Amino acid sequence: MSRIAPTTALTSAALALVAVATPSQAASTTGALMIAQVRPNAAGADSRDGTQLNVNGEYFVIKNVTTRTVNTGGYIPDITTNTYGRALPSYSLPAGAKAYVHTGSGRHYRDSSGAHHIYRGYARHVLLNTSTVKNPDLRLKKRGSPDNNTATGSITACNWNTAADGTTYSC
Repeated sequence: MSRIAPTTALTSAALALVAVATPSQAASTTGALMIAQVRPNAAGADSRDGTQLNVNGEYFVIKNVTTRTVNTGGYIPDITTNTYGRALPSYSLPAGAKAYVHTGSGRHYRDSSGAHHIYRGYARHVLLNTSTVKNPDLRLKKRGSPDNNTATGSITACNWNTAADGTTYSC
């Protein structure tokens, strides 16, 4: 009987962990992709003498929460000022993988640590550094959703207040 009790307790603990992990992921997204982190304020000054600096230091991280590869093309990142609504470029994000979605230009790739990098092609910073009155600050919408500052079509969202220089926030 002493062997049954520890085994039952261990099984109950494992089931409790599964029950806790599943709803938190489901509550964060209603689609295949989830915003996991955001760095709205790149380290250092945004510009000097009219030249934009470190545009790729501003990014958000998406995660594929499915068991299949998802094409990111057509998903719309949207902020409440309506300046970030350009659809994501086509990129095959493997199951369970995360991708850094950089504001500036570059070549999409997977780095040696396994992180994926996608580039939006903006020539300026577009995420808000101060957004205390916005709700949500950034959302990701389904393909084909309107770029109209409404939550319609939103699958995941992230909020921050005043963004510290070079700080990444969990969503």
